[in-house]
Amino acid sequence: MTTTDALRLAINALRDCAESNRMPSGVVVDARTAALHAEAADELEVMLATLRGFE
Repeated sequence: MTTTDALRLAINALRDCAESNRMPSGVVVDARTAALHAEAADELEVMLATLRGFE
C-alpha cells in the first residue's frame, strides 16, 4: 500500500462520517463533529494533491 492509497482510504472514511453523521461503528455524531471530519478530509485532500507529483 502506498501513502497515496492510505490517504485516499482515510479521506473516504472521513467523508462517509461527515455525510452520514455516523462513525464507522454506527455511533451518531453531531453536526459539529461531522463538520470537523469534513474539514479533516479537505486537509488530507490538499496533502494528497501535493504527493501526486512525488510518488
